[in-house]
Amino acid sequence: MTSEGTLLKLIIAGEGGVGKTTFVRRFVEGVYHDSILTVGTAFAAKRIVVDDGQGQQSPLKLQLWDFAGEKRFRSMLPKFCVGARGAILSFDLSRFSTFLKLSEWLTMIRSNTESVPVILVGMKADLLRAVDQKEAIEFTQSQGLKAYFETSAKENINVDSVFEYIAKQMLEYTRKRQA
Repeated sequence: MTSEGTLLKLIIAGEGGVGKTTFVRRFVEGVYHDSILTVGTAFAAKRIVVDDGQGQQSPLKLQLWDFAGEKRFRSMLPKFCVGARGAILSFDLSRFSTFLKLSEWLTMIRSNTESVPVILVGMKADLLRAVDQKEAIEFTQSQGLKAYFETSAKENINVDSVFEYIAKQMLEYTRKRQA
């Protein structure tokens, strides 16, 4: 814990073009920008305060590690997972092919972290849907993920809610590991 609060590393993974970078920028900067594809890994940070579930407000500093989704960068994923306290597994609601790749991404996350909380996030809820909500919920439940959210960085739908939820899960996870 620093004077600025608990430092928590969050990884954000999923196929290229699903909207991870735009989603992170909406959260950190509060504005929407169409983004170009991330090369390797993008990094951002933001301070937030969350209710810790014990009636206390806990200041946190989230380190957001946005992984490029292209295959050529996947060999870098294991080293960037070191120290992560949570993960957002993402897909594009308008592209079913990105949903089909979730198991591969989840295996990479789970193989390179220590049972961190993972949530599933369907991006681009403002576009025509190709993935049924029921399918995403079934995947979430069958894989033991903490929650499922649908978001739109463009329309600012559920962006802050996702980060607040995963931050609480990460704080709880960190406290249990320290106990």
